[in-house]
Amino acid sequence: MLNVWLAALAAGVLFMEYFPRTPKFLIGTCAALIIIGLIATWRRKNLTAWIICPIIFFALGGLRFSAVDTVPPNDVSKFAGQSVQISGVVRQEPQIKIMPNGLTQMRFVVDVQGKMSGGLILTYYPKDGDELPAARIGDKISARGNLKLLTNYNNPGQIDGVTRMKADSITARMSAGKQGIEVEAVDGGLWIKFLRLVAAIRQHYRESMAGVMSQEDAAAIFAMLFGGYAGLNPELVEDFQTTGIVHILSVSGSHMSMLAMATAWLCLLLKFPRGLTFAVGLFIIGTYAILSGILPQVLRSATMGILIFFAKTLDSEAEGARLLTLTALAMLINQPLLLFDVSFQLSFSATAGLMYLSEDLRNAMERLPKFFAEPASMTIAAQVASLPVIVWYFNQISLSSVLANVFVMPLLEVVIVGGLLGGIIAAVIPIAGRIFFAGEALIFGAGAELNRVFANLPFSAVQVPTLGLWAGFFYYIALIFRRPTILLMIIILLAINLFKAGDVEVSFVDVGQGDCAVVITPHGKCLIFDTGGVREHMFDVGGRVVVPYLKHENIRAVDKIFLTHVHEDHAGGAGAVIKKLPVSEIITAGESKSEYAAVFGIAEKYLPPLRAGHAGEIFSVDGVQVEILFAPNVGTGNEISNVYRVRYGDVTFLITGDLVKEIEAEILRAGVDVSATVLKVGHHGSATSSSEEFLRAVKPKCSVICVGYGNNFGHPRAEVLERLKNLPTKIYRTDRDGLIKFKTDGKTLRVETFVKN
Repeated sequence: MLNVWLAALAAGVLFMEYFPRTPKFLIGTCAALIIIGLIATWRRKNLTAWIICPIIFFALGGLRFSAVDTVPPNDVSKFAGQSVQISGVVRQEPQIKIMPNGLTQMRFVVDVQGKMSGGLILTYYPKDGDELPAARIGDKISARGNLKLLTNYNNPGQIDGVTRMKADSITARMSAGKQGIEVEAVDGGLWIKFLRLVAAIRQHYRESMAGVMSQEDAAAIFAMLFGGYAGLNPELVEDFQTTGIVHILSVSGSHMSMLAMATAWLCLLLKFPRGLTFAVGLFIIGTYAILSGILPQVLRSATMGILIFFAKTLDSEAEGARLLTLTALAMLINQPLLLFDVSFQLSFSATAGLMYLSEDLRNAMERLPKFFAEPASMTIAAQVASLPVIVWYFNQISLSSVLANVFVMPLLEVVIVGGLLGGIIAAVIPIAGRIFFAGEALIFGAGAELNRVFANLPFSAVQVPTLGLWAGFFYYIALIFRRPTILLMIIILLAINLFKAGDVEVSFVDVGQGDCAVVITPHGKCLIFDTGGVREHMFDVGGRVVVPYLKHENIRAVDKIFLTHVHEDHAGGAGAVIKKLPVSEIITAGESKSEYAAVFGIAEKYLPPLRAGHAGEIFSVDGVQVEILFAPNVGTGNEISNVYRVRYGDVTFLITGDLVKEIEAEILRAGVDVSATVLKVGHHGSATSSSEEFLRAVKPKCSVICVGYGNNFGHPRAEVLERLKNLPTKIYRTDRDGLIKFKTDGKTLRVETFVKN
């Protein structure tokens, strides 16, 4: 019954998210259904709860979602797009990190006060030589800058950071202007002083480790103890992702589960009664949650850990499972936006797997050595239960996770427990603490090296296609009712879908202020036109946006990358694509190989075949033709952009890069036919491109503007939008629509946008 109520609550939340209705409509509909249910069960009252209670929880989910999804009139997000002075209180310990371009970034979470309210992410870049402001939790902070809404890269499979922030009452962001920030020290009450004490303890751990080990090892061990990815070696993170144990680098349910099981084992060894064992476990997990910063995600992980501890203490996984359902109900009633949070989805599904599946798997492995069977059964149970979530966001299943959990995790668990103990020793006897942490570094190094070996094994991780909503639904039905035949049917349907021919898909990916279009041919071959990127590699668009989208579409190799020119916002993401996927060839605008190597961040000798395209060249891939309409001989800047036209049957797409008006006029004077069904508008809608003559020559039915939300260039310009409206043409924008996908059979054209307006 509890599971039914939880499902009904989640359904109510999803209904209001995807089919927005007024609360009055929801209440009226549910009230009518309840009346019908009462009439239908008049003579069999024992069925009333089965019919009425789910309706009540459905309504409750919808109403709670409406309540938390609506921000107050004075919320800081309501002032987005304005230059404002904000002041407020620092909510969390400030984060400091060194950016790829060498700048120091300070990041504050601020509870805004005054005429505005709500949470805000404030970033500040001190000038060279400036002393970093000493801002503590509870201090007042003020700054002036342009307020912007929080934004995602709106593509399928992308993690929804905006909803996660909104669940924590953070709805906007701002970068401090030239005036910088002002900090006013505040004494604070007992709670603020307590939070500062916790921050000081964390800083003590950070400094104690930094004195005896490398910065990368210190960052990794600190992340394992208290969370945070600052300073981590990207290769280490990638290895941990491959073996499926990346969760160990943040305070997750696995940390709490590990502490719970270690505490249960120790109390069993000391023969503590159950009541005392449970009290000790609560104290240890609670203390660790406090040291980790008492953040919402930490508290959720602690709750999951306590549930596992409760089940282990009572030796009753059934009781733990019921408590898990009750806890999930309470969490979602309190904050329904958690339903869209990947950390909640993974924590809940993995914990449910441990509760419901691990015992059966353990029994099936009874002939294996216990040291292997115990962690293996738990690993497989957690992965099986969270498979649709993992596949949706990461499109990868780790086949080496069992090995990593059996042989690497024990070493890392020693590092975590020992690291917590090492901080205490360092506070009492500093020299002993240094020796202790030096030993910790050795153990961590051994674990990381062993994990690298597992990560580099053949088929350590395999890419898998995305499970759709209905496939995921039936997967869980099969899992709940133990129906392996349904699972087999899902696998067969996915396999059939992979190998059948379909339409051509042309997707303009939301890469922020940059260009990227992905063409998938009828038999799944892939062509990419530009790859997005951010200046000075401040954010890895290729690795964190483009590659995840390609994997979401089950792309395993790229036939060709067509680049319009060498600028970072068009070519910067190619480096990550080259590193992650085989690329047969790259067609460029003729800039030097060294220029592209620098933008890609890859040594020249590791580049795939790369050559300049020439006007008039035609490439044919699986029935899709790519023609180069214009290729510059010499030049610099945006005027050297290649112009490509993609054709499938009667439908065409014109890709113009950052082509400027002067070159548009030159192309028209040369008599080049530039007509197209769909136009990728030049230079993100800049006034330097898209002349009226050129647009009329193209005559597009649809126009796509690849542009970043709140960009500093004022793109797209009003005059360009006016010219497009006068054509007429249907205008799409990645900053508003997210990913824009066109599907065509060569005759008809259909359009889907990720953001449903």
